[in-house]
Amino acid sequence: MKIFLGDLVHTWGKGGIWTIPLNVGYVASYASHFLGARGIDCEFRIFKDPIKMIDAIKDEKPDVVGLSYYVWNMNLNSTIFDIVKKYVPKSFTVAGGPCFTSQNADEMTGHQFFSKHQSCDAYVINQGEKGFAELIKSFCETGKDLEKLRTGPVKGSLINDLKKNDRVHVGEDIGALDDLNDIPSPYLSGMLDPFFDGPYLPLLETNRSCPYRCTFCAWGIGTGKLKVFDEKRVAKEIDYISERCKNATTLFIADANFGILERDARIAEKIYSCHQKHGFPRDVAVQWNKTRIDRVSNTAKAFKSLSPVGASMQSLNPDVLKAIKRKNLPLDKIINLQKELADVDLGDRMFSELIIGLPLETKKSHIEANRKLIDAGFEVWNYNLHLLPGTEMDTKESRDNFFKKVGWRLHSNAYGIYDGEKVFEGQETVLETTTLSRDDFRYFRFYHFLQQMMWSKRWYYDLLIFLKKEFVHPVDVIDKIIQKCQNDIGGMGKLYRDFMSDYNELETFETYEDLHKFWSDDANFERLANGNYGKLNMLYTYKIILDHRNSFNEMVLGVVKDLDHEREKTRVLPINGLGLDIEAVKDILKYQDKKFVKFDDDLNVVRETTETFNYDILKWQKSAQKTMNKSKNTLRFFISDYDRKTLEIQLEQFKSKNLNAALRNMTVYTDSRQFFYEVEYK
Repeated sequence: MKIFLGDLVHTWGKGGIWTIPLNVGYVASYASHFLGARGIDCEFRIFKDPIKMIDAIKDEKPDVVGLSYYVWNMNLNSTIFDIVKKYVPKSFTVAGGPCFTSQNADEMTGHQFFSKHQSCDAYVINQGEKGFAELIKSFCETGKDLEKLRTGPVKGSLINDLKKNDRVHVGEDIGALDDLNDIPSPYLSGMLDPFFDGPYLPLLETNRSCPYRCTFCAWGIGTGKLKVFDEKRVAKEIDYISERCKNATTLFIADANFGILERDARIAEKIYSCHQKHGFPRDVAVQWNKTRIDRVSNTAKAFKSLSPVGASMQSLNPDVLKAIKRKNLPLDKIINLQKELADVDLGDRMFSELIIGLPLETKKSHIEANRKLIDAGFEVWNYNLHLLPGTEMDTKESRDNFFKKVGWRLHSNAYGIYDGEKVFEGQETVLETTTLSRDDFRYFRFYHFLQQMMWSKRWYYDLLIFLKKEFVHPVDVIDKIIQKCQNDIGGMGKLYRDFMSDYNELETFETYEDLHKFWSDDANFERLANGNYGKLNMLYTYKIILDHRNSFNEMVLGVVKDLDHEREKTRVLPINGLGLDIEAVKDILKYQDKKFVKFDDDLNVVRETTETFNYDILKWQKSAQKTMNKSKNTLRFFISDYDRKTLEIQLEQFKSKNLNAALRNMTVYTDSRQFFYEVEYK
């Protein structure tokens, strides 16, 4: 029996963050072992690229096509299933993924899904391995007769019987795997080898489940206690991946809480040793544990400089945390962790995450959370809440209790033309809650962009630190910049209005159908085709950095002067007891401009440059002093061969005629400092 499995992404635009399809690799490995033991011979093919899958479906006529459903590929998958039924009508089409969990796997929700995705025959609930294998076994027991299969339930799945009987059969819970090692490794078997030839980020899963049940997340639903893959097997996979991965720089660890186990420090140590031996990975993306801070510390130290340490909070408001069933680590313990890591030169790579739109969050509490995390020295990533199918937050009760307005926006890099049809993926986001108005959300949309660019991505980090040491907090600086942009009649005013227009018009569609209609228009679609639309924060960051840096600097300088003037009126002097040194501010702005790695017309990295400054910025950075000494010096800005190679790999991985689009993709799972030169005295 020929089985095609796909973890598809939109490849039409030739750019995006694409991972090796480990998920369907697990499904194929387990099913092959399970079914083979029962005398059912299966031939598996795995796909990531929908165009390649479409061609193979037409040419090879598979018996079964299974696709992993996520919010970034649901409509693409539906299109693929339509193509399957057109060219291979008797092929069995199976979906899986977190869109259906124990939370929403009922006949009513199944009816809604299959009414929209009519070419899908069945959906596997929760973890995919056991449910898919059971489903294929049942399919074979009917003699591969779909009509017989539709007559009743199958354990672990929803069965689409709408066409004949207007029913969805809900199978009993099949449960999670007792031993993850029952899944043969799809890496070590060579099943995933073809994907090392493409621009794919490897995934590594060392354990499975999540002991927490935050209402906005589907991770861990349908699982029991934490299960682990054998440590020796994990070590072999790390070796295998590191030896073969030449076209990407980042390893993505797919655990919900890496650092939760004592052994995770040994795994991190193994990853670092492979980094030294093979040059991969150069970055590691991790979802960190939220409880055992001692183990997080040991694991972070074992990674050395490969992975920033995350302490995701989502909110610091106790009412919010109670409403979303979340318990954070105390902030003081996280700050102590940061100090401990700072002793080994890792403290400046800590980050935290906040979500705007969570139940009971207010404008004041969200601003204060950002203020506190900045004071702690964290990079701060703010996300807009979107409602994920299969989560408790997506239920009618939760929506009615907390959310007054939702809307739709295009999922980043999730669009294209397949078999002649335009396909778009939508993301349902919260636009108004019982405690946050529409205007609050509008304010934070631009605020989050500025804070991410200036503070977390460090484009204006030195300036914000300088001002913070003197007399004004970054949160207040950003607020003043917003006011300045709103009143500006020049280039920055236009950029602000363009940003807000994109938000108000393109991130707030009433329905998915409205989104689809807008982007289907040829003139609007052309913006996608040219790479001129994407995540607004990064799109406008590189608009400023590449095209409007001087104008933005001039506006920021004006804001600084205004703040200094306001300080003088209130007779509040900065630390040095004198007026703010505007010339020092100008030197910092020039310094930050020079630090950005330059590219020539052929996108080759410019290796070094020099510049003379009137202030000793390097000495100020390395000392605890709050003011900056005036001292003329020349600095050398340069990039190491290692860092240059990292950028070259990523430029090839995300190659595009549009530098803005390439840099946006390069920024997602990497250290933002890779875009900045090292600096030394000349």
